[in-house]
Amino acid sequence: MFKSIREAEKFIKENEIRFIDLKLVDLRGRFRHIVIPAEKLNEDLMKDGIGFDASNYGYARVEKSDMVFYPDLASAYLEPFAQARTLSMMANVYVIAKENYLFEQYPRNVIKAATELLKKYGIADQMIVGPEYEFYLFDQVAYAARPDAVFCQVDTTQAEWNTAIEDDIRNKGYQVGRKKGYHADIPQDITYNTRAKICMRMEDWGVKVK
Repeated sequence: MFKSIREAEKFIKENEIRFIDLKLVDLRGRFRHIVIPAEKLNEDLMKDGIGFDASNYGYARVEKSDMVFYPDLASAYLEPFAQARTLSMMANVYVIAKENYLFEQYPRNVIKAATELLKKYGIADQMIVGPEYEFYLFDQVAYAARPDAVFCQVDTTQAEWNTAIEDDIRNKGYQVGRKKGYHADIPQDITYNTRAKICMRMEDWGVKVK
């Protein structure tokens, strides 16, 4: 979204942005984030970055865990799910040294290095990464891993085992049989509207949905 910190500061002031949500990715691919007041995003922060304990992200051992990250201004977008006006953006991780350098194992840096390698050896001019967002929507999840018990239990009103529930709120008769949900249509496709909203949000953020 932004090419410079001045451009970002102008946008923040004109749009009354209150917070900056800085997102990072740990080595397991999970999002982590730090939220700062919008006025803290300035030239000093872009120069010094934000220090953090990288051992909690799995990046390094505790005794060598001091790292720093810098906001990626080009990735900024208005956060649609925050109550206060918030600007979200990714961050890039660096190792602290006399001259800070990119942390090579950071997932975003791995992709950048791979792209540069393809160009260097003349294999390709561009690398396209096509993620497949696959997940489940449950109404309830319970699990435990303790000395006296280990278990995992999931539930959704759409599941076949809920056909006998005598509850006109939870049971509308739309259950899907075991292995019978492939391209199931409405009314069995109870997540249709949720999926449509997800797709529209992704399109708004420039992620083309196939």
